[in-house]
Amino acid sequence: MNIFSTPLFLETAGALFHPRRQRSIETFLLEGRVLRLLVLDGKTVVRKMPFYDFPQPLDAAPASGPLRTLAYFPRTVVKTTTAAERVPEEKGFQPSPYIEWSQFTDWANYQHFVAQKGLAKANDSARQIRKLERDLGPLSFVFDDHRPEVFDAVVRWKSAQYLSTGVGNMFAQSENVELFRELHRQKAVVVSSLSAGTTLLAAHFGSLTDGRMTWWVPAYDPAYSKYSPGRLMLEQLMAESQRAKHLEFDFLIGDEGYKFTFATHNRVIGPVGTAPLQERIVARAKAEGKALLARSPRLYELARSLKRRLTP
Repeated sequence: MNIFSTPLFLETAGALFHPRRQRSIETFLLEGRVLRLLVLDGKTVVRKMPFYDFPQPLDAAPASGPLRTLAYFPRTVVKTTTAAERVPEEKGFQPSPYIEWSQFTDWANYQHFVAQKGLAKANDSARQIRKLERDLGPLSFVFDDHRPEVFDAVVRWKSAQYLSTGVGNMFAQSENVELFRELHRQKAVVVSSLSAGTTLLAAHFGSLTDGRMTWWVPAYDPAYSKYSPGRLMLEQLMAESQRAKHLEFDFLIGDEGYKFTFATHNRVIGPVGTAPLQERIVARAKAEGKALLARSPRLYELARSLKRRLTP
C-alpha cells in the first residue's frame, strides 16, 4: 500500500482541501481491486487532490466495516510489469516505475544491475562528488533531516522550478505546503538533505509507508546545477533505501527515462471501470481539441502561451 491509500494521508488532505465538508474514509470494491478512498458528504468519492498520484489497491479487504462497490475510478493500478517489458501506453495510461529491492543482495549488486543497462552515470557521479568536495567541502547526506530551513528550501526551490517550467506553482497555495508539513509532523513524510561542507545543495520530500520509499518532491539549488545535485540526491536516497531493507523505492507516476534506468518494475496507472457518460463526452471533446492543435503548430503554441498567462 502506498501513502495515498493510508487513512493518515486521506484524513490530512481531506481536512486541508475540504475543511467545510463532511468527510469519511471508506473502502470500495472495483473490478476485483479494494480501494480506500476519501468520501465527501457520504456520497462524493474524491478523485483528485494536489499531490495525490494514485491509490494503490489494498492487499485484502478490511476485516471489519462495510465494503461498497464502485463503478469507476480514473487513476489506479491497472497491471504490473517488469521495467524491461515497458511498451508505449495507450492514451489515458501512465507508467509508475519502481525498484523491488528483494532482487538484490546489497547496493553493489544493484549497481551492477544498473550498469548492465549501459545507461548508468556512476563514473560521472564520482567525478561530481570529487569536484563538490574540492570546491565546497565534504559531501554529507541526512536521510531524516528535521531542520526547518531544509523543509523551507524544498518549497522555495520547487516553487521556482514550477514557475520556470510554466506549469504553475503548486506551492503557491498554503494548503499544499501544510499538507507536507503535517505529514512530516506525523512522520509519514521524510525530509532528506544533501550538503557539501556547510552548503545545502538539494533536499527532498518522500514518504515511507509499509516499507515503500517514494521519490516524491525533489528540489535543488539551481546555483549548483553544474554538480548535478538532483541526481546525487537520488542516488543517496536509493542507497539508503536499499541499506534500510525497504521493500520498494517508488518513482511514482512519470515516464522520465531516468526512472526506467533505475527501475526493476512498472505499475501501469489508468482508469478502471466505466466512466459516467458526461465525463466520456468531455474526454472525447478534449481529445479532439488536442488533435486539432497538433495539426496546427502555431495554434498549439498560442494555446500554450495563453495557458501560461492564465495559470496563477
